[in-house]
Amino acid sequence: MGLLDKLKDVNEMRKQAKQLEAVLATETVSGHSSGDKLKITMDGNQNIKSVEVSPDIAGDKSEIARHIRAALEDLFKKHKKMLQSKFGNMMS
Repeated sequence: MGLLDKLKDVNEMRKQAKQLEAVLATETVSGHSSGDKLKITMDGNQNIKSVEVSPDIAGDKSEIARHIRAALEDLFKKHKKMLQSKFGNMMS
């Protein structure tokens, strides 16, 4: 395989990566804390799209922190499942 062939392969991989990025940008995943007190939504490229905080926890910093942690754990678990369902055959 010559240098030009390798460059073509690299360019093809870049093109595929951009296509994958575009597909993932259309996917959204939301993570919730218990009681839906906090909700975080991100796209498939892990860009945070929104954070919603219930008014009943708005003044309590420790409760907000606990709910953020729970929502993020839920969010990343769901994100991983979304990736596996969409691209599982590529990840094996």
